[in-house]
Amino acid sequence: MTLTPDTPRRSSDDIDLLQVLETLRRAWIPLAVTPVVLAGVTYLVSSRQAPTFEAGTSLMSSMPDTSNDTLKGASVTASQLPQGAVDEVIHSRASVVRITDIISKSGLPADIKAKITADLSNELANDRYARVTVKARLDQQQRGVYDLKASAESPEAARVLANAAATALLAWDVERARSGVARARENLQRQLDNLNARLGALTPGSLEAQSLVAARGQLLLNLSQATVFEEGASGNLTLLAEANAPRRPVAPKPTRNAALVFLLSLFAGAGVALLLDALRRRIRNASDLLQLGVNTLGELPRLARAKRGAMVGLARTGDLYEPSGFIRVNLAASLPEQNAIIAVTSPRPAEGKSTVVATTAASYSSAGKRVLVIDLDLHRPSQQEYWSVAGRPWVALPGNTVPLRCDVTIAIEHPNQASALDVGGGIHVLPAGETGRKAASLLSRPDLPDLLRRWAQNYDIVIIDTPPVLALADAYVIGRQLDGMILVVESGETSVPEVQRVLTTFASTGAPLMGVVINKVNRSNQGYYYNYNYHRLTPPATPSN
Repeated sequence: MTLTPDTPRRSSDDIDLLQVLETLRRAWIPLAVTPVVLAGVTYLVSSRQAPTFEAGTSLMSSMPDTSNDTLKGASVTASQLPQGAVDEVIHSRASVVRITDIISKSGLPADIKAKITADLSNELANDRYARVTVKARLDQQQRGVYDLKASAESPEAARVLANAAATALLAWDVERARSGVARARENLQRQLDNLNARLGALTPGSLEAQSLVAARGQLLLNLSQATVFEEGASGNLTLLAEANAPRRPVAPKPTRNAALVFLLSLFAGAGVALLLDALRRRIRNASDLLQLGVNTLGELPRLARAKRGAMVGLARTGDLYEPSGFIRVNLAASLPEQNAIIAVTSPRPAEGKSTVVATTAASYSSAGKRVLVIDLDLHRPSQQEYWSVAGRPWVALPGNTVPLRCDVTIAIEHPNQASALDVGGGIHVLPAGETGRKAASLLSRPDLPDLLRRWAQNYDIVIIDTPPVLALADAYVIGRQLDGMILVVESGETSVPEVQRVLTTFASTGAPLMGVVINKVNRSNQGYYYNYNYHRLTPPATPSN
């Protein structure tokens, strides 16, 4: 591979911050517009949503278990609740029925009552709950605080729903304590009934009857105490504070939602842009071509707002002088000193092949060489835009003695009339004429290689501008008969698979590829940039026309 001493060797796996920023710069319009649009839509949608208010209440679980010998160990206070029990209870069918009953008897508007009742029923059926939620703050003994949160369409509805949920939970807890005492009372009642039955079968006044009468008296006392305990049984939960009507809604929050959507869409868009760029695997510098086993002849910098007509001047005395000089020096190792013929092409349109043709011709001219430029891109010719042709004389090409106005199609069909424009500096240009498929068919003429060799007799080098190779096969048809071909790729745009396809076709057709020129390279990525700035201190002399 042809590299300058200052060319950096970097792995394609290295993360280049400048390349990342360049990728994001190319996609800045969608990256900027999409988040703004999505954030605006989110703000409008959120601001039009009905407000949601949230009220909260708290219950404490701290009472120890107690029992009574009269009830044979039955607890008169509900036992500690296991982890997650309160959340299961508040979302049980019995609690939902109790809550909806309290809501229906409240003074809330009928439409809000209906909405809350329907939502609670749907949540119960789908086993997904949002109206009432529970958050536990407990220690290892399951003692602590349960926070109940209720959301509704108005502050008052949220307060009523939160208090209804707390009331339903407390009622369930008390019923749980009473159920244990009730079972103990029922057991005492069964013992009493059994004792009465036995007394009925005994002789009054007998010793056994007297013993059973004493036992019955104790059972009656225990039964009366059990009835009192059942009425006074208490749950494990205690209400700490009733819910209050909230002042502000908890949703929607248009500003927050819009900001989150903006940030998420911005980061997501940047990620997608970088991912697509990575999947495309674009050619950026010489190290990317090194992995493909192809020579890099040179790199041309990206020039902001530079027009085609200014390229030749920049190649002679401006920003393109050193870059085009590197291309000329690297070509010298593979070409004869005189009568060389090369063609320049690219994988796709707009990658700068015509610019490379013009700047390379200007570089050879600066070195005192005689150059013939032939525009054989008979589909989109552009060489006439690079040269100052107004008022320039025509010169006869070898095989012709009378210089007349001419173009490529005339020169190929009538070689004895072949002429070129003298654009100064030892450069002659044979412009394209008629375009289209009919004109392009002239490139398949069997005598075209002989014509090119004949025209090259008066020149040190002939540089041919040919169509893109992924779109048309013209360059391959011409290239097999030439001394070499140059492939031009655009930095950051031409993908590795595209270059691989071109290289495969070059190998199969036998066209001699000398190397690749990377066009539109950012200055920070240019391997020759140090030398470029060094030599710019003494501008080269402009050759005479």
